[in-house]
Amino acid sequence: MTRYTPVYGTISSITPLKTSALDHSCSILISVMSQSLGQVNFVVNPNTYVLGQHTFKEGDPIIAIYDTSAPVPLIYPPQFTAVMLAKNEDGFQAMFDYFNEDLLNTDETLKLNISDSTNVLLPNGQTFFYNPGGHYLLVLYLFTTRSIPAQTTPQSVIVFCSE
Repeated sequence: MTRYTPVYGTISSITPLKTSALDHSCSILISVMSQSLGQVNFVVNPNTYVLGQHTFKEGDPIIAIYDTSAPVPLIYPPQFTAVMLAKNEDGFQAMFDYFNEDLLNTDETLKLNISDSTNVLLPNGQTFFYNPGGHYLLVLYLFTTRSIPAQTTPQSVIVFCSE
């Protein structure tokens, strides 16, 4: 099973995250209405990667990715700490996972076919010039084949290089 899971939906509210009356933290709470999960809250902190450094507003379509192995409070609506966020105007699917040198993800459910039209970038927006395999990748794509594993030619790939 993939460690990171995407949630697709529309932002219903954005509020500062306060744990006390005197709290002025750098975190916000983004509430998302998802067709599959209903209302879901995401804590967005300074460590959350936001594709294109987009500033979100209510009504924006969004992809929020969270770590399924991170602890979560047992509350309703569910509340996760967002690992990544992306505006999703074009109806993309997303996956954040480790892809090996053959561009196959960890649970072998998705294989990437990189083409000349695929944007392969670093998190800072600069071009990545090598095979993106062997790294954690944020992959945005529209369609996959029905094969096993599913294959896709992604629109964008963000390469997270480890030091």
